[in-house]
Amino acid sequence: MKYEDSRVKGIGKNTLRELEQLAMKASYALRLRGGIDVRGNDDIDFPEVHVYSIQAMLEYAYRLGREDAVEAEA
Repeated sequence: MKYEDSRVKGIGKNTLRELEQLAMKASYALRLRGGIDVRGNDDIDFPEVHVYSIQAMLEYAYRLGREDAVEAEA
């Protein structure tokens, strides 16, 4: 089951894909995994992620949200 089909409501698929790409850019573990969709396997679904990577993902997501808000106002 893809995360974009059931887990996240109110966010477009393009934005979700962009967020996934940003997360994979920030985390080597997510790049190796090939994305953030649920696979039903604890060893795969709970990768070890460094705190720095989480911080980078949050910063990327924040910037993306700000850009989307500016575009929506225009």
